[in-house]
Amino acid sequence: MAHETLSNSSALLVTGLKKSYGGLAATRDVTLDIAAGHVHAIIGPNGAGKTTLLSLLSGALAADAGEIFLFGEAMHERAEQSRVSAGLARSFQITSVFDELTVLENLQVAVQRRQHVSYGFFHSSAQDKEAKDTALSVARRVGLEKFAHQLSSQLSHGSRRRLDVGLAIACKPRVLLMDEPMAGMGHEESGEMIALIQSLKQELTVVLVEHDMDAVFALADRITVLVQGAVLATGSVDEIRNNAEVKLAYLGEEEEDGNRDGEEMQEETQ
Repeated sequence: MAHETLSNSSALLVTGLKKSYGGLAATRDVTLDIAAGHVHAIIGPNGAGKTTLLSLLSGALAADAGEIFLFGEAMHERAEQSRVSAGLARSFQITSVFDELTVLENLQVAVQRRQHVSYGFFHSSAQDKEAKDTALSVARRVGLEKFAHQLSSQLSHGSRRRLDVGLAIACKPRVLLMDEPMAGMGHEESGEMIALIQSLKQELTVVLVEHDMDAVFALADRITVLVQGAVLATGSVDEIRNNAEVKLAYLGEEEEDGNRDGEEMQEETQ
């Protein structure tokens, strides 16, 4: 499933990542090697430390120990915005959607933030045109071109989530961290988001935390299972489906009738 036009070198290499709150370890010596052009899913039961891990990768939280490398460049001592500038970005937390602005204006704000230009102030007409053209291109990319001049407050839940992805894409990431992009979506909207994420593999690497196991199995090249803040297993979809330790620790019991792997895993994570 890997995208063949991109190198199989590490896009994101994480070694010995640790985070504790008092005496409680939220992240326990996590090591990951995420290949360029892959969708790498992070799954696990509630409380496994998935969102904490994304926060450590993005720089929203400071790790107690460990190293993070983005295409060989050290990120672990850099602030969150510096990581975004380097190409390590997180959707749904990079910037807020402004309800009083249109879709296009929201995207233009994101573009100008990346360019370190304040929206509406102290920028040339050339900069403004470039930002607007880029914003329109991003709107087209995430399927929101027809809503470009609509207020963001008027978008459906699924369209608003696509706008969130667009705000992240506007930062031109090389690795995109996605935290439950299918949350709250119906079947049709989930299908549209799956198609969008699949298309992103053509240009970047995706680290995906998601509870919808149908989406995970459809998208992932590799899956890492977290349990109590530690990596239990990493492998392909088939390897994770058939991993006895994952079934025991994550599913909690043997499959019944030979047809429970996806359904049980989804129920256990909700």
